[in-house]
Order: sequence, then C-alpha cells, then structure tokens
Amino acid sequence: MLHFGWFVGHGFGVQGWGTPGYALGYDWKKPAIYQDAVRAFERSGLDLFIIEDSLTVPDTYGGTAQVSLAHASFAPKHDPLALVPFLFSATEHLGIVPTVSASFYPPFTAARLLATLQHFSNGQLGWNVVTSGSDLAAQNYGLDQQIEHDTRYEKAEEFVDVVRRLWRSWEPDAVLEDVDAGVFADYTKVHAIHHWGEFFKVRGPLNTAPLPEEPVLVQAGASPRGKAFAGGHADVAIALARGADGMKAYRDSIREEAANAGRNPDDVKVLFVLKPTVTGSAAEAEELKEQRKELTQRDIDSQLNSISYLSVIDFKEFDLDEPLPELRTNSNQGTLEHFVRAAPPGSTLRQILQARSGGAGDSIVGTAGQVADYLQETAEYVGGDGFLFSGFVDPVTVHGVLDRLTPELRHRGLLRSSYGDGGLRANLLDF
Repeated sequence: MLHFGWFVGHGFGVQGWGTPGYALGYDWKKPAIYQDAVRAFERSGLDLFIIEDSLTVPDTYGGTAQVSLAHASFAPKHDPLALVPFLFSATEHLGIVPTVSASFYPPFTAARLLATLQHFSNGQLGWNVVTSGSDLAAQNYGLDQQIEHDTRYEKAEEFVDVVRRLWRSWEPDAVLEDVDAGVFADYTKVHAIHHWGEFFKVRGPLNTAPLPEEPVLVQAGASPRGKAFAGGHADVAIALARGADGMKAYRDSIREEAANAGRNPDDVKVLFVLKPTVTGSAAEAEELKEQRKELTQRDIDSQLNSISYLSVIDFKEFDLDEPLPELRTNSNQGTLEHFVRAAPPGSTLRQILQARSGGAGDSIVGTAGQVADYLQETAEYVGGDGFLFSGFVDPVTVHGVLDRLTPELRHRGLLRSSYGDGGLRANLLDF
C-alpha cells in the first residue's frame, strides 16, 4: 500500500485556466472549487492536499509579467492559510497542507496561525516549509535580493526550531480549568523561550492553547543542503526525480540524512510528484503523447515562464534549437536541475520542452492500468513511499484522474479504502 496526495502547483489561484475545466459553474475567487476537490480527494483515500504558494507577480521571463498574467501562472492568487478552514469544513480526515515561507514569516506569527488552525481541525493540518528563492519576492519584503541559498536553509532550521519551541512553551498539563480553585492555567507551566539566534529574536511564550499534536511538517529539499534539512525535520519530503533510479537515489539520500539526524528513516515519507493523464484506451494515450510533442507557443511560453520564475534565469534569452549552456542559480536549484535533465545531456531547449510535454519525466499518460503499473513497479523498485499527483483542482482534472485510477489502485491493494481516527500524522504512519 502506498501514500497518495495532490499537489496544486499554482496555489490558491485561477484553477483550470486554459483547460476544459475552467469556469464550470465555479467562481475561482471563492472556495467552493477547492471544497469539492478535497471531498473527491477524501473519497479516493488520498492522505494529503498540498497548496503551493508564492509571493510575487513573476516578470523574469522576457522581463515582463505578460505571460504570467496571460496564463494566470503564479498570479493572481490568495493566501493559502485563509483557505484552510474552508477545507476543514468539507473534510474529516484529509491532510490539509498550506505553504509557509521561512524566509518571510516571523516565527511567532507562523506558530500562532498554525496552532490555531490545528485546533480547528481533526489533527489534519500540515505545513509546507519553503525557503523562498525569488528576488522579486524578497523585494516585497524590504530586501534587494534573496539571501544565499544555503544560508536560507540555516535560517529555515532556526525558524522551525523557534516555531516548535513556541508550540511547546505550554507544558501539556498547563491548562487546569479548575473552576472551584479559580485557576484556568498553571503559570509555572507556561514558559518564555528567550530565543536569541542568528536570524530571530523571540521571547515567547505563545499565547494560544497548547497543542495536542503538532502539525505535520512537509518539505521539498533537492540540493544537498535541502536534503539535509528535509531528512532532519520533515515528516513528508516532496520529491522531484527523473526515472526510477533517480527516485531510489533520492529516497535513499533522505533516509540517510534522517538516520544521521538520529531519526527513524521510516518516519519520513518520500512522495514523488507526478502529473498523470488517465485515458480510456492505450491508443488514445499514444495519440495524446504525440499531440503534446507538437509544442504551441503557449506551451513554450508557459513552461519557460515557470522555470524562469523558479530559477531566476530568463529563458527567453536562449535559442530554442541550441543546447542550453551550463546554468546555476541561487534560487530553486533542484527544480532547475530537474528541468534541464528532462532530456538527455546536450539536448536543445525545444527537445527538453517536448520531453516534458510528451509524458516523460514527471508526467505520465496512459490507461488506468498503465498508470497503475507504473506506480506499482516504480514504488517496488524505489522502496516506497508514494506519489503526489500534480494538477489543477477543477472537476475535469480531478475526476479525469481519480474516477478511473482510484478503482484500479484499490483493486491492486495500493490505495487505502478507509482512514483511522488519529489524524494526518497517524495516517502517514499506518504503513
């Protein structure tokens, strides 16, 4: 049995824009489209729903925001934390995981918000901790550019430590609610943390109620420093990797980092991001793969706009029919490497885009049986732990994947048919 989730890569934005699922009775500015999606995820036995976030209107590609706004790519979007209570009201078991930036959130604010949301849930909350790499986002928070890559992870380490210390600033038995004695809480069991570190200075204690269970921490670390952070802290590692060999190497490295940090490697679930398209027949799948290799200008602009923003490299400067030069970034290093390696070394930019669009790498096109074969065989080779389906949450996308794939996965015993009563953390540790 495997763990499955859904990752919405454009955050709380315009869902389904440019697809047949856009505006099918939904106002994208309202939460109903997300509520219906999470109900479908829970019926299908997924473990969690992760909501990406970003903090800018990207204009790296070509030096303007034209493509970002024409394609509703990364913008506009609302803050995912405000969406969370609406999703709790539509579900009982599905993990809801908003993104929190360790680069820009004050740890006290993050700790208080997340603690409040966890109290409002059935133990369903997770937090996707990111180290924002965008210079544009940094400029929205008073900086000229983002700080150096590995230093961002040092800051994130301190951020997570402070948040957790704030959550633990109330001892578990601090709240007495003793009406006869007139004592609500024992002041000797509520403590300031007096943290004074390299990046943060926080007195504490937190002024919310003590948590019965801390939210599940999710993290996507692909660089060596990022993998060390994920292995040391994450309950779930979001992974991008090429091929079964790449997936196995990544999972092995995360488990090694967890062991080095004194943790049980089985407590870190590595979920690989995959964009599935489930067709009614094998012939339809082959036809669709060929169609996707015929890139439109929209396809080109959309992919290059995305990688330009994530890498802070303007890909409009490169010739589509020439091999890419060696590229380096202070931003999302793993994402850049994943993009470049979609096609063999020496491939042109156009060939990389065709490989990504044609069902290779982090996408797959096939019948329910073919997709399930891939998931099962890959997971057996890699050793676990599961997959994150990536895509919009409009009904055409969600039901196009889950209505056909869920019965096949359950028939093979790969997908849970029920949840326990322990919340997201317990569900992740079921197997």
